[in-house]
Amino acid sequence: MLLENFYESFCSWSEDKLSDRNWLLKLTFFAVVISLVLAFPPYSLLVDHLKTNGVKLDAWVFIQNQAQDLFHPKDMDYDVRRENMILRWTLPFLSFITNHNVVLILLAQALCGIFFLYNIGRYVYRISADKVITGFFVLAIANIFVSVWTFADIHGYGDGFAYFFLLTALLSRNVFVIFISLQIAFFTDERAVVAGGYLLLWWIVVKAYERQDFSLLGMIRAGLLGESAVVWIAWLCYFGVRNYVLATYFPNHSYSTIGTPVLFANAHRNGLGSSIWSAFEGTWLLMGSALLALILTRRYWLIAALFIGFAVLLATGIYVHDIDRALSYGFPFILAAFFILYQTASESSLRLILFFTMIICVVHPQVFYMGYNKILWLEPLPVKALMLLDKIMSWNMFS
Repeated sequence: MLLENFYESFCSWSEDKLSDRNWLLKLTFFAVVISLVLAFPPYSLLVDHLKTNGVKLDAWVFIQNQAQDLFHPKDMDYDVRRENMILRWTLPFLSFITNHNVVLILLAQALCGIFFLYNIGRYVYRISADKVITGFFVLAIANIFVSVWTFADIHGYGDGFAYFFLLTALLSRNVFVIFISLQIAFFTDERAVVAGGYLLLWWIVVKAYERQDFSLLGMIRAGLLGESAVVWIAWLCYFGVRNYVLATYFPNHSYSTIGTPVLFANAHRNGLGSSIWSAFEGTWLLMGSALLALILTRRYWLIAALFIGFAVLLATGIYVHDIDRALSYGFPFILAAFFILYQTASESSLRLILFFTMIICVVHPQVFYMGYNKILWLEPLPVKALMLLDKIMSWNMFS
């Protein structure tokens, strides 16, 4: 009874704390603060980049070159894999309109991260009408890679913009908003182009339950019509522009990451297993529970569609060094898992699953893989403070 009483008391305490008028906004900021304290971003690298004689973050250097001449950027081979960035235009556009104010761009990205969590919370509450469920879900998402990276990415990758606009497209029913959001996400990073398919799966899941039509024909119709049709149109427009730009301005261009999956090589393979876990952490429990619910209710066509989608997510992830970034674009699977459980499980069961999901996500250290068998840990704020004190006092414990 001891643990049961603790759980009930914690739920009651959470409900009480979420009872005021601006509860969702306060929940969002609380989740962001917890995330930043437990996985503090590497701002020292940014400070060094901003110094006149500091070590420069090469992606920002290339972004500035793109902003000056988008179709003829200098130093295409600067450092490593900059040739992959020639059709990533969101950050160069922001660089152009801000006069390459990196801090301002990162503040905009952080704002996207805050609204990413807020919009997820608003959707979950609209579906469940339960503040405790919403609180657990928001805290869980805030402490996995897809949210943490939005604040920790000071390197100039811009994934936070792509996550936000993919979520905007996913939650909207306005075709214009969906189309514009997808174009921004697609031109932020090619991983978002693949993630367009995960949005199709999301609408297939939602419409299957809304219409109670789990037939193969019904799923195909949901994947082609309505909001799904906007994804197909967005893909056509993106690839039309992409092919024209490549043929006109970069006729001899090639990608260094196309070929053998890099994570199967000896120099990279050690990070594969940890990334598959750490990209989702406790939300694996949520997705596993949703899979069990689908099996028990015999929604086999839905299982097949989601399995194919997740196989694509894993397959595309192993072709790049930073697999956590690639896997994090699969966040629509987490939302789909929640929606499935809401449709099939009781409120008390959903609360309990999300409670343990949240606990795992919050307490799990934020580690991620950056290639070349380099697994990085985003240290909590107290550890960062100790590292700074160590540097000031010249103790050299962290050298």
